Amino acid sequence: MTTQSKSVLNHELILAARQGLLPVRDGRWLGGFGNMLGKELGQWWRTGIWWIQTLIWVFILNGVSTVVALTESGAPQERLQEVVLTFLPMCVGAVAIGAVITVQGAVVGEKQLGTAAWVISKPASRAAFILAKVVAYALGFWITAIIIPSSIFIIEMQQLIPAPLTLNSFLAGVAVAALSQLFYIALTLMLGTFFSSRGPIAGIGIGLIMTGLLLKSFIPLQVMIFTPWPLQDLSGAIALGMPLPSVWFVPILATSFWIVLMTVMALWRFGREEF
Repeated sequence: MTTQSKSVLNHELILAARQGLLPVRDGRWLGGFGNMLGKELGQWWRTGIWWIQTLIWVFILNGVSTVVALTESGAPQERLQEVVLTFLPMCVGAVAIGAVITVQGAVVGEKQLGTAAWVISKPASRAAFILAKVVAYALGFWITAIIIPSSIFIIEMQQLIPAPLTLNSFLAGVAVAALSQLFYIALTLMLGTFFSSRGPIAGIGIGLIMTGLLLKSFIPLQVMIFTPWPLQDLSGAIALGMPLPSVWFVPILATSFWIVLMTVMALWRFGREEF
């Protein structure tokens, strides 16, 4: 390259830098994923978010289940069943609403502030930007809103109700609740790549949750089993070792499919975002 051509190239780079961020291309599909994941996890675990979220969900989930355990009458096994069927459906429904409210600005907020454009101007891929958020928010909610309250719940029931709680079955029910949370996290992040404001994201997410909570009895079974809505009842039934319908696994597989599809859609849409 001649001295003149180098001078022209440098001049063009200076002009581009003055006009905005210079995109840095990284050939790796997940280039910068480790750094992005560290940043997202840091927003949970190096700030006060994690313990605030934990206090909120312990207060709501364990508080309500404790009240039910103390006020419910009947045989110990019946009381235990009533408390489990209160706790796990709340882990599905109430935590889902909290997840949508928390995650609604994860992508939109960074687009509005310009930090998304700044991040992908660094050696970090757009796929890493999205997937790091999926992993960080999933871990954050699983630990603070599912694992910690469920662990406290097990200890509480051992002290309050003299009836055995089968640990393996209960943990399987908790896993179903965690799958439901991942669905709404993936949904909210996907919506964030399509919309430029929080309103539609929260409206669609919470509307979908409320539809499953209030209107599922009016929805045909042939449609219902392909949605995450049956997971609310399924989590409690699995936790208690109750008889399950022959198609119990269909909502689990369908929800897993929707999670993968929504994540792919988020990657596709964010990959075409203009900054």
